[in-house]
Amino acid sequence: MSLVASPVCLRTLPLGDVLPALASVGFRKFEAFTGFVSSALDLGADPAAYRAQAQRHGLRFSSFHLPRVTAADVEATMRDALAAARFARDLGAAIVIYKADARDTYVRTARRFLDAVDEHRLGLTTVIQNHAGSAIASVDDYRAIFDAVRDARLKAILEVGHFHQAGFTWRQGLDYLADRVALVHLKDMKAGKSVPYGTGEVDFPALFDALRARGYAGDHVVELESPGGNSVDDVRAAVNYLRSRCGATL
Repeated sequence: MSLVASPVCLRTLPLGDVLPALASVGFRKFEAFTGFVSSALDLGADPAAYRAQAQRHGLRFSSFHLPRVTAADVEATMRDALAAARFARDLGAAIVIYKADARDTYVRTARRFLDAVDEHRLGLTTVIQNHAGSAIASVDDYRAIFDAVRDARLKAILEVGHFHQAGFTWRQGLDYLADRVALVHLKDMKAGKSVPYGTGEVDFPALFDALRARGYAGDHVVELESPGGNSVDDVRAAVNYLRSRCGATL
């Protein structure tokens, strides 16, 4: 049950600061963004240089958020997503998070992207992600996409915090997604807001037990998004909670 650092935990820090900070907590894996956080990677830069930068702190990139595919310009945004997938492969990531602006866009483009990943022999696992307020917010959104795409290569993130925010439990998500889950995102929540781990409404010991019972052996990405920002000590406390209460490892 390996824990992965999300740059969301220290959203305002640039990459040069966030890598050593998260390494000091004990993380050995890092999920990369291309936007939203100050540590976002530049797709025009050299992925080998980023990879070496992470390695200097004992970290490696494990998962990678792709730029969004949009209905307004499918061709151009699909090319961008595939170029970003090559970047992710060169970065050393094993999982790419495929994003689209609407359920119909996912349905129209997902198999095409999966085919391109195979054609170019990128060796990546492609996942889609539930996120409150996005094209995939609910179990029904996931079901509509998976039922339409019908491709076993397409996997999912069990996004615990955003299921909670959208009014669903992680159990509902896990019961439907089952063996489609290739990555888990963690965040404790209370009244729709991110709170320190162990103080919210998410039953993490039960979650980890349920995942073990289903044979899940993948990564768990640690997220923390307190309104006032987080410190390294806040992140360390989250990790200590997950290790001591859930048997997670770094």
